[in-house]
Amino acid sequence: MLDSYRPLSSSYAVPRRSAPRPTLIPDHDEMDRPFLQGTSPIDLRHLSLGASNEADFLRSYGYDPDCSQEAERIARFHQDAIDFMQRHLCGAPRGCDQTYTIPEDIKPPTPVTTLIKWAARRHGHDEQQAWACAVLRVMHAIAYAEPLAVSPHSDEIQKQILDPYRRHIHRDSQGRLWLGKGDEAVPLIDIQFRQEKARDSLILKLLHKPDNLPHSVYDRVGVRMVTSSACQALRALQYIRRHHLANAAHVTPGRSRNTLVENTQGSITGSPNPHSSPEFRSLQFTCQSLVKVPNPLYQLAEALGQVPQVEPTLRFFFPFEVQIFDQENDQRSRWGETSHANYRLRQIRAVRARVFPSWLRQGS
Repeated sequence: MLDSYRPLSSSYAVPRRSAPRPTLIPDHDEMDRPFLQGTSPIDLRHLSLGASNEADFLRSYGYDPDCSQEAERIARFHQDAIDFMQRHLCGAPRGCDQTYTIPEDIKPPTPVTTLIKWAARRHGHDEQQAWACAVLRVMHAIAYAEPLAVSPHSDEIQKQILDPYRRHIHRDSQGRLWLGKGDEAVPLIDIQFRQEKARDSLILKLLHKPDNLPHSVYDRVGVRMVTSSACQALRALQYIRRHHLANAAHVTPGRSRNTLVENTQGSITGSPNPHSSPEFRSLQFTCQSLVKVPNPLYQLAEALGQVPQVEPTLRFFFPFEVQIFDQENDQRSRWGETSHANYRLRQIRAVRARVFPSWLRQGS
C-alpha cells in the first residue's frame, strides 16, 4: 500500500524530528472548514469565493450557467427551494415559533449567481446575506435529492427488494395475516411496504442529517411489520434471517436498533435517532440488497448488431430498512409524543434551526 506513495526523488530523507504543527490564523477562510473540520456545507455561515466569480463557483459545483439546459435546471432548483421553504419552513410549526416571509429580492427571477454573491458578504447581521444562504442551503439539498427522486431503476429496485417479502406474506381462510407458513409462521397485525420516500421528505432528511449526503438516506425503501407482542416481533426478525430475506453479511453496521426486547445481557441496544421520542420502541435494521438491472448500453449494442463491449447487467447495492413493532408500540407510534406527526414537527424545527441563523430566528 505504502509503495504507491514513494517520493519522486531518491534523495528524499525522512526527518528525524517532526516539524511543529502549523497553527491556523484566527480568521481562516470559512470555506476551509469542510476540509479541515468535516463541517457540512449546510452549516457554513457564508460562502467565500476568493479570486473566483459566482459562475466559476457554479461550474465547480457541477452546473454551467452558460449552458441553457443547466441554467434552466439551476433556476428550477431556485424556484423549488422557495416553494419548499414556503410549504415547510416559513410557517410556525408550533404557536411559540416564529414565522418568516421570504423577501421578494430572494425569489426568482433574481439570478442564482446574485444569491451566491450576496451569500459571500460578511457584514454582520445582514438579512439579505442570511436569506441568500438559507435558499442556497435548501437548493443544495434539492440538488442532492434530485438523482434519488428520478432514479431510472426505481421500479426494479423496489421489486427486487420487496417482492421476496411479499412472497412470504399470506392470509389464511379466516383472513388472518401471517409471515410464512407452517410451524414457524409468525402472526402479523399489519405489514406495510415503503415504495419510495416522497421528495419533500427526502429533502427534509438531507437538511437535518449531519452529513446531508444522499447515500446516508437508508429508508427510501422498506418494510414495516406489526406483531401482537415483543416476543412475536423477535420471532419475525428470526424468520427474516432464517429465510434470507435479509442477509447478515449485508446488514449496515451501526444502523441496527433494538429498543423493544432485552438481549442476553439484559440491555437495549442501538444509537437513538435524535428526532425520535425516547418512548419509541421497535426492532429495526438497515440492510443492503444487491440489485441487478439490464445494462442499456449492452441492449443498444445488440440492437445495432454490434458486439457489446460492456457487461449485460448492472449490479449495485441498495439500502432498505426493516422496522418491526409490537401492537402496543405501533399504537404509540401513531398517537402522542411518539407519533410520526410529532417526529415530523421535531424534524422541521431542527431544519429551521439549521437553515436560518439564530439572530434571524430571534428577529434581530
